[in-house]
Order: sequence, then C-alpha cells, then structure tokens
Amino acid sequence: MDPEVVIGAAGFVVTATAAAIAWAQLRRTPAPGRALPAPENVRSRAVLRPPTGRLPGHVRGRADVLRTVDDAARRPDGTVHVLGGLGGTGKTTIALRAAEACLDAGLRVWWVSGADPGALAADLLELARVLGASAQDVEDVSRGRRNPADVLWEVLDAQRDWVLVIDNADDPGALAVDGRTAADGSGWIRPAASGLVLVTSRTVDPLVWGRHAVVHDIGWLPAEAGARMLLDLAPGAGTAAEARALAERLGGLPLALRHAGLHLASPFNRERSFTAYAMALRDRFPELMRAGTDDRSVVASTWRLTLDALADGGRPDVAGTMHVLARLAGGAPFPCDLLDHATIGARAAENLRALANTGMITLALYGEGGVEALTVHPLVVEVLRHEDDEPGDHMASAARLLAAAAGRLDPRDPEHGAAWASLVPHASELLEAAASRPDEPVLERMTGTAARVALALLWTSRYFTARAFIEESLSAAVPLGPGHPAVLTLRLRLSMALRLLGSPADAEPHAREVAEARGRSSGPTDPSALDARHEVGLCLSGQGRHAEAQEVLRAVVADRRDVLGEEHQDTLVSLTVLARLPVRLGRLDESEEMLRDVYATQSRVLGARHPDTVITRKYIGQALAEKQLLDDAEAELTEVLPELRRLFGAEHGDVLSTQSVLAGILAARGKKRAARRAFEELLSVQRRVLGAEHPGTRKTERAIAEL
Repeated sequence: MDPEVVIGAAGFVVTATAAAIAWAQLRRTPAPGRALPAPENVRSRAVLRPPTGRLPGHVRGRADVLRTVDDAARRPDGTVHVLGGLGGTGKTTIALRAAEACLDAGLRVWWVSGADPGALAADLLELARVLGASAQDVEDVSRGRRNPADVLWEVLDAQRDWVLVIDNADDPGALAVDGRTAADGSGWIRPAASGLVLVTSRTVDPLVWGRHAVVHDIGWLPAEAGARMLLDLAPGAGTAAEARALAERLGGLPLALRHAGLHLASPFNRERSFTAYAMALRDRFPELMRAGTDDRSVVASTWRLTLDALADGGRPDVAGTMHVLARLAGGAPFPCDLLDHATIGARAAENLRALANTGMITLALYGEGGVEALTVHPLVVEVLRHEDDEPGDHMASAARLLAAAAGRLDPRDPEHGAAWASLVPHASELLEAAASRPDEPVLERMTGTAARVALALLWTSRYFTARAFIEESLSAAVPLGPGHPAVLTLRLRLSMALRLLGSPADAEPHAREVAEARGRSSGPTDPSALDARHEVGLCLSGQGRHAEAQEVLRAVVADRRDVLGEEHQDTLVSLTVLARLPVRLGRLDESEEMLRDVYATQSRVLGARHPDTVITRKYIGQALAEKQLLDDAEAELTEVLPELRRLFGAEHGDVLSTQSVLAGILAARGKKRAARRAFEELLSVQRRVLGAEHPGTRKTERAIAEL
C-alpha cells in the first residue's frame, strides 16, 4: 500500500494531505454565528488532553523507561521516543503515566490517536490552529499549496516545555505526509529541541522510525512485577506467591494481568482467588481471554488486529507463518539461523521480519555466543492455538521445521551444544501435542527428531537433561507402539544416558530389549541391531562383568567386520572398547598392543584428529598409567587433553576421565597440593555434570580423602 494512502473513518481511501485539506476547508469558514476560536492553552481541549482517567493506581515494572521518557521531556535532545512492542504489553499505560507526570510538572501535553490517519491529521492541524497557525496557513493547506506537517511544526517549534503523544500509531505509514515518512524526520513526527514527541506503536523496527528516533521495546513484565499488579487490582485474592504463579501463567502480559485482576475483584464472578483463576484457565481459557470492550482491550483479539493489518498490507500468508511458530514452545528461544525458510514459506524472510517488527515475535541474543533467537510470548502461543483452523497442517510444518533445524547441527560438535539444548523445549512441546492428536506422521517425525536431539545432549555432556527429555519423549511416543523403530532408538538413547550417569545395571535391560527387537525385525547383524548389541557390551563392562562384555563385543566385532568391513568406523569403535577390556582383566600389555593397532588404523582411515582416533589415543595414555609408566602416560594425556576439549567441550566424560588420571599421576608422584587442587576442580564439575552419586564423582572424593 502507498504509504500516503490511508483509510478514513468512514472507509474512504484518502491521503494524509487530503485529510488535512478537508479539515482546512471545514475550518476556513466558521459556522453561522460562530467565529474561529483564538489560540488558547491546548491542555483545556478535551480532544487533545491525555485520558489519564484510565490510569491504574500503580504502573508496575516500568520505572526505567518512565525515567528515560521523563528525562527526555524535561531536557529535550531532538530525539523522538517510540514505545514499541507486542499488543497488550501496556505501551499506552506507560505513555499515560509519563503524560500525567509531565502535566504535574507544568509541561503542556497533547494527546492524539494514531489509529485513524484521517483523524490524526485533523487533530494535529487543529493543534496547529490553536497554537497560532494563521488563516493564510489554513488557506494554503486547503489549496494544497503547503504541506500540513510544515504548518504544524512552524508553530510547534516556537513553543517550549511540551509533550506530543501519538498513541496507537501501529501503521507508521499514517505518519507520512506528501511522501515524507516517519523515518525521514520531516513528516508528522520530527526531532525537536523544544519538546518531546512520544509515540506508541506495535512496530519496533528502528529502520521504520529513522535515526532521529529511539525505540523502547516494551516486553512482558517480570513475575514479581506481574504479581504486584495482580495484588494492586485484587488484594484479597491470595498470597504474593499465588499471585506470582498466576503472573507466570499469564506470561507477564499486562493486558491479561489487568483482566485477571478485575475479574477477581468483581463479586459477581465465580473465581475469587489467584489459584481459582489459574485453574479456570484450563477449562475456560477462550472465555477468559475474550474479556474486554473492544479489540484492542481483548487479549484474544488484540493480536488478530496485528495479523489482519499485515495481511491487508500485502502479506496474506503471514498469519500462517505465525500459526506455525505458535506450535513451538512459548517463551523459549529458537535460534534464527536454524529456521528453514523453505518450510515456513516462499516469503519467509519478509513474514518473519514483519512479525518481528510488530512485536509478534521477539528477537534477542541467546546463549554464551550471543546467537540471535526468536521467542513467541506464551500467551500469544496459547491464544493462537485455540483459534487455529488448521492445527494439523501447522503442527506438521512445525515438526518439519524442527527436523530441519536438527539436521543442520552436528551432535558431536560442542559448539552446537547450546543450539541443541535450545531445541529441547520445542521438541517436547510438539511431541506432547502430537501425542494428543491422531496424527501418526507428525508423531513419527518428532520421535525421530527427539532421538537425534537426545544423542546430541549425551555427546555434549547434558546427561541429566538428556535422561529427562528421553523419558518424556518415550511417554509421548507410546501411541506408536513399543516396537516402532523411532521408539527403539529412543530406548537405546535412554540406555546410554543411564550408563553415562553411572547406572549401567539399569541401562542393560533397555539395551538388551532393543537388540532383541531389532534382531527379530531386521536380523541380528543389521547395523541397527549391532549398535544395540555394542551398547549391551558397554553396560556389562560398566558393571564390572568384563568377561561377559568381552564375549559380547567379540561377537559384535566379528559381525561388524562381515557386514560393514574391517576398517569401517563402527567396527573400529567396537575394537577400541574390546581393547580396553584386557586392562580390567589384568592383561595390560595385551590391551596396550590392541589399542595401538586400532589407533594406527584409525589414524590412517579416519585421520589423527578424528574424534574416535583421539579417544583411542586417550585410552592408550590410560593404559600406560595402569602400567605405572607415569612419564609416558602424563606426556600422552597432557597432549591429548586439549584435543578432547576441542572436540567435545570442557565437561565431556572423556575430558573428565583424562583429568582424573592426570590428577592421579600427580598424587602418585607425591605432589599432594597440586593433586588436591586438580581433584577439587574436577569434583566441582563432576558433581554438576555427573551427579553426586556417580561412581566417577565418588572415586574423586575418595582420592581427595586419601591425600
């Protein structure tokens, strides 16, 4: 749509200039018996006076932005201030509180609505007339000889100590005059050294507002501020803790908090406590979210206004994009670089940008690396799901989106660890939703994606997170049946998680059952069955049943040689594990010789810096330590430790076990102080990553006690 074209109150298509001319023509000749009014103090005009009667007794959680706006009003610096963000976050309330404070301080404050472009132009030209615009100015505007915004700013710049608030300017195009946009600084809003222009809008894109403006992104309230807001409105509805719980349930959205507080304060509603309202949300969510008098004040409608406006502005598929994003976990970041645009749609970038610019999605830096991620407010998610006419299609698209994100990441790369962790809440959300609907393809896809996420969590040492996630995923995947391939893969991941957390006896039944099930369906030498049999061998070894483990792993090695080849990566991995067992059986030389043979083959086939090769080298160092060749062991492990950190991260199990052996070497040499320091540093990580009951953690505690 042309930025100058606006829809008038009666539905006529007009331009901002045309609206101004129409106003000027009406004002040029007074009605019979009535003279044009003289300039006056505009604070007395009801049409331009801030509607401060709407203000609550307190505005919670907004002290910083109110302080900034107040400073800008008292000491104008030529900056336009924009309160931007998602509908319902209380932008108008903040502007009203700022306006009231400025009135109390003796400043002149004028308030106009930006919701109707025609009315906006009329109000601003009325302000110009009251401030002293001449009859000739009015005539020139009516004849189209002058820009109406220039007329306003000639008289406005001559004033001092004023604040002009333009509320609900959700379409910045309405602020354009004769091609001069909001960003130009020469339309209706301009930088001023004599006063402050304050705008509220759902548009947060700084490029839309230009270099003369600063955008304050108004988000949802912290739980504490939300609780105080509820207690202000309904002081007898419960404790501060109960208010906080309800505030968190409503995502800290001020509009929803206000409706909840007013609902609880009414003697005519069934719910009179914070807890009762939270319970009612489970059964009567749509009803409670439709409280209000108009679309802007109704939680269930306020975001529809934004989506409808974007559709009318030439983005008819933006609502579909938003509904797909609403199938992700509300309030949880999703890395932008993992968004698959092909899944979202042909105009993905434009739609995402439009949603971000209107606050429907929030962009922020996520994780230690500062990766940009999008977040959807949890209440937006819930409302959009309730009104979704195509839930199956949108859920399927979201499942494809998550699968594509998982496909872009390497489970073994520690630099991808934070990204993998960010997918967990979204995968859990989609799995739970898919399990509640008769939509097996989506559930299958999500279970497969969950297995890949789980593997990455294990590789990046997030063992407790992995276990909880796998157990939740298995619960959701029950409709697929226990023999479904994706379910079996998840169960094998559970075996790994339990073993790595120090419970190999609990892990073994899962591994055996998966091996048997895969053996029945695909044969015992199918690669997937061999993976499970390999895991059985690891579980046996972890329990100290080394002879049994040796028997199982010899059979796995033999079958992998036949099926995959002598030098296949998986064959070599099983050989590495098998080569470790003679150490446990007291055959140290045999173990070292086998490990060196595997290492030589891996170095030639995979490369010396491949993760499998580096792990085998670590085992060689540990074998040397077992043989009491401390100098050789220390040299080997000291050299391999940085490689392990590079490949797996500082908290990976292989890194921790290497640090443990090096600390033990220090103790064996009598360097007790250095050994204690090394063991204590290791212990703090083990307790966090492995848990206090893990055998490795307890071994370190015993080592410290013996020093």
